[in-house]
Amino acid sequence: MIELIIGLLATTMATSTVLILASIGETIVERGGLLNLSIEGTMLIGAFLGFLGAYFTGNLWLGLLMAIIGGIITTLIFGLLVVKLNLNQVISGLAINLLTYGLCLYFFRYTFSQGAMPYLKELIYPLPIPFLSQIPIIGPILFNQTIFVYIALISAPFIYYLLFRTSFGLKLRAIGEDPSIAYRLGINVNKIRYMALILEGILVGMAGGMLCLSMFNVFDVRITGAKGFIAISIVILGRWNPIGALGGAIIFGFTEALSLWVGTLIIGPLSASMSQLLSTLPYSVAIIALLIGGRRAKGPAGLGSPFLKE
Repeated sequence: MIELIIGLLATTMATSTVLILASIGETIVERGGLLNLSIEGTMLIGAFLGFLGAYFTGNLWLGLLMAIIGGIITTLIFGLLVVKLNLNQVISGLAINLLTYGLCLYFFRYTFSQGAMPYLKELIYPLPIPFLSQIPIIGPILFNQTIFVYIALISAPFIYYLLFRTSFGLKLRAIGEDPSIAYRLGINVNKIRYMALILEGILVGMAGGMLCLSMFNVFDVRITGAKGFIAISIVILGRWNPIGALGGAIIFGFTEALSLWVGTLIIGPLSASMSQLLSTLPYSVAIIALLIGGRRAKGPAGLGSPFLKE
């Protein structure tokens, strides 16, 4: 029984990592007043380019680099629309989601129009940390994971320090509260926002790359499974705090791991339809959590508001 619980918790860390990276990346830009709903499309681009890079070069790490570059490019396109051209943030984000879906679907079918379904021959597997991975209970859960898990766990305190203990974070939070006042105080609003978007692109692109390079060895336009939108809800529940986002992502990761565990070991052998119904558990939890905790959440005062230089 203990082995099963340890396995469940270890799976929780793996399934929550994508949400940790994505939600922390979104936390950064929302602290700067940008509501980036294109996070789903950014993850999809990361997964697509990560898969292509690894498939054609045979190098998983080059695939990961391409995933990160794809994430940065996508967030900068969003930045061009909402920072440079000052277009509506919600519409721009949703438009990028639709665009990336169509582009990925078209180019995937164009690239692999002939032959069998392409897949990666290997994945980025767990990398046990010497000595620490041998610690009873905690070792297998935290220190026998992939590099993505380690980066995700480190990124939470790092981004917290960046936001609340550095001049960059102070400027970013000031912009999120009122970009006009921040501009009058001499803060380069657009530069700071672009820097925040680049950081988000790195984390979200990595999250997308993880889907193809570590969790699955194939690409499908449905691979993100609305995780980008769940990440946005985690940002709200985490009160726009990286540590809160870490905790919220682990909770959602646990529900996903639990649905997989119960569906495979208990319900799966009995009923495929019940297993599919159980797979909706993380999304149901997201809705319930927003209904309960979303009302009291108060984000940056300037979140989603346009900014025009005077």
